[in-house]
Amino acid sequence: MDEQPSTVPKIYGAIAAIMKETKAITKSSRNQQQGFMFRGIDAVMNELHDLFANNGVFILPEVLDYTVAEKVTGKGTILYYTRAKIKFHFVADDGSEAIAINVGEAMDSGDKGMNKAMSIALKYALMQMLLIPTEEQKDPDATTPPETRPKTINEIIQSLDSVKEAELVAALTSIVGVSDRDALMNVWNSNSALHQNPTFTQCMSTKKKELGL
Repeated sequence: MDEQPSTVPKIYGAIAAIMKETKAITKSSRNQQQGFMFRGIDAVMNELHDLFANNGVFILPEVLDYTVAEKVTGKGTILYYTRAKIKFHFVADDGSEAIAINVGEAMDSGDKGMNKAMSIALKYALMQMLLIPTEEQKDPDATTPPETRPKTINEIIQSLDSVKEAELVAALTSIVGVSDRDALMNVWNSNSALHQNPTFTQCMSTKKKELGL
């Protein structure tokens, strides 16, 4: 019986495509109590919704476990601390899926603790799975590198080890001293052992240009 060709689950290619298209999401929201900046779930979902839709991927959350505990604040009020373990099924349109399990924690004075915990778990599952950057790569025109020039032959000679590379140093020194084509060709012919040496051939080319050859 002929073996059926194996097929790669579509979900992996779809998630890879989403990752390639995901742009940076900056930390534009501010925690008013502690003053730190963060990326809110709304910013993450707004950026990713169309990418997931266009690549045929949807997410099914599954609550594996959760706890709710009462906490008393310094002012004596009650907050409900919710901790939820969520299993997220990332499903492609061929039925294949990838799974991410994450924990979300939240504090709320009313009945929104579970909603917040699930949102937190989803946000970090997405951020970790897609490696969402916080900054865009810099535009090449944003900075101007310093002007550069090729090293002169004398600078190359100075960078070499005069003992270990004595033959090369001698040949390059000869190149510096030539003033015409015949003298340059004589240096070339006298150093056949260096014909495959990139530094030697580079300096020969540089001298040819200097002599207008």
